[in-house]
Amino acid sequence: MRSELICDINHHLDSMLNGALKVGDCPGKFNDVIEQWEIPMSLKRLLQWKWFNVPLDAGLSIYSVEQIVESEDEPRFRAQQMMQIGSCINGDMICIDYSQEECPVYFTSHDTLWEEENASARDCSVLIFDSLAELMLRIAESKYIPTDYYSGSEYRETRNEMDDRSS
Repeated sequence: MRSELICDINHHLDSMLNGALKVGDCPGKFNDVIEQWEIPMSLKRLLQWKWFNVPLDAGLSIYSVEQIVESEDEPRFRAQQMMQIGSCINGDMICIDYSQEECPVYFTSHDTLWEEENASARDCSVLIFDSLAELMLRIAESKYIPTDYYSGSEYRETRNEMDDRSS
């Protein structure tokens, strides 16, 4: 994971909002919970020391540390080595896959996940960005980000088609 780049972007976003995101050390009770999680150390330290303590509203919502820790779906995602880090306008979840070094970003359909009790988070998700750093950079640069699972699915199909043509 490009944690130093993500940290730098987070501080940049915080400075653009006059410190409103309160990037930095998370409150002790959340720090303790995160320390117990079996997640990569780079992600653990990013959340504990370099993440938002206030949610970021960027057309979609990037959660604060508190929201990440207290998400009711957190255990369901963690069982799949995924973590919800935000939500789309319609309630679809923004997740990262921490089983991969770059923590690719997925949008998870809230309709499917909540309506089908045994649905796997992975089965309800579509890959949007190849890394968490890419998502954060697009936010910082005010570039297009899909608004939900369905537009995200079409966005990814379009990107794949464009990649195929350029190869």
